[in-house]
Amino acid sequence: MKQHSCITQRRVLRTALFAAILAILAFNGTALAAAAQSNERKNMRRVGHVDLQGRPSYQPNVIQYPDGKWYAFAGTHSGTPVPVPGFKFLPNPLNKFADEPNGTMIVDVTNPAKPEEVFHIPVPVAGGQAQMVRLCLGTDLPGGTRGHVYLLRNIQGSSASGYEQWDVTDVKKPVLTKALRNIRSTHKDWWECNTGIAYMPGSKDSVFGLPGGQPGATGAIPNSLHGPISAHEHPNAFSPLARANGPNDIIGNRIYAAWGVGDDGVMTIIDRKKLLPAAYGGTWVPATPNSLDAPLESELIGPNSPTVGYFLMSPDQGGHTSMPVFGLEPRSYQAFAEFTKRDIVLLASEATADLCDEAPHWSFIVDVTVENSMKFPPATRAQLEHDPYQGPMVLSTMSVDPFSGEKFARGNYCTRGARFGTHSSEENFNNPLYGKLTAIALFTGGVRIWDIREPQAPVEVAFYVPESNANTSPDGYMTNNVEIDDRGYIYVVDRNGAGLDILQLTGKAADIVFPAGP
Repeated sequence: MKQHSCITQRRVLRTALFAAILAILAFNGTALAAAAQSNERKNMRRVGHVDLQGRPSYQPNVIQYPDGKWYAFAGTHSGTPVPVPGFKFLPNPLNKFADEPNGTMIVDVTNPAKPEEVFHIPVPVAGGQAQMVRLCLGTDLPGGTRGHVYLLRNIQGSSASGYEQWDVTDVKKPVLTKALRNIRSTHKDWWECNTGIAYMPGSKDSVFGLPGGQPGATGAIPNSLHGPISAHEHPNAFSPLARANGPNDIIGNRIYAAWGVGDDGVMTIIDRKKLLPAAYGGTWVPATPNSLDAPLESELIGPNSPTVGYFLMSPDQGGHTSMPVFGLEPRSYQAFAEFTKRDIVLLASEATADLCDEAPHWSFIVDVTVENSMKFPPATRAQLEHDPYQGPMVLSTMSVDPFSGEKFARGNYCTRGARFGTHSSEENFNNPLYGKLTAIALFTGGVRIWDIREPQAPVEVAFYVPESNANTSPDGYMTNNVEIDDRGYIYVVDRNGAGLDILQLTGKAADIVFPAGP
């Protein structure tokens, strides 16, 4: 990344306008303070809330600082769900009510019952958005400074499109350290803290990655990458996969990539070692001098490519999030002779239209125990299968009936104004729910908690459906993304301005993870 400095221009507010904004904020603060627990919940409760200044939010990420404090960082979309008179964007009360485009919100969540917004990093150019954020400690990051904390975020759209790295050690004085510009279609990245390697969707010109999308290919163009998840830092990174076939078949040598968002989805399983060149610990050697910008199809798929698993979704379903869970040993499998241990991927398809004006969208549990049929084991036959990529398959679907919303005052989930259906899952390997429960964001369906210990038959054990407030757009609340921190607190953010809720499991759901209590 090249060094880059950014100076955000701020306007000085006139006295009358300043007084008007104070009145608006006072009204909103009262409304938020009076908000009660949602009446639409099961085995969950809201612990804390911040409004994120009414900014539409995407992915939250939580990290514990070297001094022991906990901070949540929330990426945001562009736009103003509830415009404020006199402002082009939205006022930032943490910066003398400066008119700032949306960027990254920093929230002190050390005490989840009293979260506190401490800083907002706006995007550098109007028209951009910074939906995604990843964080690393300087003690882990190569080249990092001990005691420091670093942030990697995307900038989508505008002349600043690309990625930025910030030093956020002082949460009230973040410093831009590096930037990579002129990369389009940036979005949902992943950052390996112990290597510094980032897997960042985006391209210079054309969009490729799947076979058929590379320069010179003919026929229909496949969907672009939405987001990868690397298991390189998984707590069991050096353990073999459930159906390993050689020293490279370990958890930490896999990347799971989702393509297509809402339709024509694909999930690929990537051999990390084959993907990276020797300088980064891998074995990839370009087939031609132009392979980086124009790879051969054989470099994208086939026995010598990094792609070891290739799963096609139905045309009406897309690949938004592909979260792997390794080494499940379901109780019901243990009387059988083989395949009693399973690796799965939680594969979410994004609903993209309001009021269910589209096909239904679900989150799937995909069995990736058999990644491919190029060699045996892992297949069951003593001969190769007819399709070298035969292997991954859907075990089950995590779905919510929109009519179930009619049990509550707000009614059918499809008629609540915004989108209904899945969007994303949590993405933290170190959270205490991992391998037992998962959290799925369902827009007007709120956040749903599923017991995945029997992956062929997941059970919904908890849910929480937030409510609209004074900052929410007229379309209503829309639970957009979810994350779980290392303490087990669940964070949900709203796409339509309703802010960030910090949630906690209760009852039978909590007993699954915390038998002695949370």
